[in-house]
Parts: sequence; structure tokens; C-alpha cells
Amino acid sequence: LGFVNFAEHESAAKALEELANKRFEEGEESFELYVSRAQKKTERTREIKSRLDALNQERVSKYQGMNLYVKNIADTISDETFREAFSPFGTITSARIMRDPVDQKTSKGFGFVNFAE
Repeated sequence: LGFVNFAEHESAAKALEELANKRFEEGEESFELYVSRAQKKTERTREIKSRLDALNQERVSKYQGMNLYVKNIADTISDETFREAFSPFGTITSARIMRDPVDQKTSKGFGFVNFAE
């Protein structure tokens, strides 16, 4: 880990372009160099947050309107019956009743249905 401070911006940009992800051999070992512009913590935090927000937005828009939450499911309903109840409305990619993790039999009373696009 180290830092290099260039007097001129052009020198730093050239070093970044030529050395980023460059592979070096040292004896029998090799390593790939990571080079990036130094950022303040607030800049890094803002950049990471914007990337995560974009990823979350993409995920939400991908499944918008295709994922259903279903509650008040009786303990007697099986996963197959649950799936069959929703199958007339489209192609189902997954249908699952959430169950108690200890015995895997007792329904928690809710489930999810995912439809294909």
C-alpha cells in the first residue's frame, strides 16, 4: 500500500492509464497492480452509495409487478396447491410458502409468487 503524488495532472493520468491492472513478475510470484485516483472518504462513500442505489433500482425495476406477497395462508395449504392457485394467471418462476425453520412444516402464514415476464 502506498501513495504517489505527481506535480502535474498529466503525469498522474498517464501513470494511471499505463499501470492500472498491470501484471508484475517477481521471482516465482506474480501480482497485479491496483492503481486508482486517491479519493477523500466522502468521495468514496458517495461513489459507493450511488453504485449501490443504481444496482438496487435495477433490481427493483426488473421485478416490478412480477413478485407477489401473499398472506393469511392456512397451515394446511401445500406448496403445490399454492402454486396451482396462481398458475392460471401466468408462468410462475417460483412459488413458496415460508415455513418455520425448525420443522419446515409449519407455515408462517405468508409466501411469495414470482411470475415470468
